[in-house]
Amino acid sequence: MSDATKIEPIVIHANAFVSRYHIAPGQRDAFITRFNALWQADIPGLQAITNFVFYGFGRDENEFVAIESWKDEAAIAAVRETPLFRQAVTGLLELCDKPMEMSLYAGLEAPSRALFDTYPAGPSRVHPSAGKIGAKFL
Repeated sequence: MSDATKIEPIVIHANAFVSRYHIAPGQRDAFITRFNALWQADIPGLQAITNFVFYGFGRDENEFVAIESWKDEAAIAAVRETPLFRQAVTGLLELCDKPMEMSLYAGLEAPSRALFDTYPAGPSRVHPSAGKIGAKFL
């Protein structure tokens, strides 16, 4: 297959997360600045531990999505424990008017569906919060 027709990545053996942030009106620019500081802090490191990432906006200009597939749970668990992640996510949630909503998806040929046990529906136990604004798994 030539490089022109090669499609990468196709991910069927790993899980994916879709995080939806609901940015408060008037806070979009501040949110983008904070989010860019988070993911741009270590691009080679992020590339090494993810299958893919997508960051962008939905139809509503204040609905921001982060779609990520991590190579293994240990990698994302380690990232979530870093001060940079915890401070940055708290800062992002401070700019939101609703909790961040995270949907989980098991890959077509993922070895198990354990992520649904690891992250049960309801308030997140692995994300920080900003006052009453936190994260929840759908």
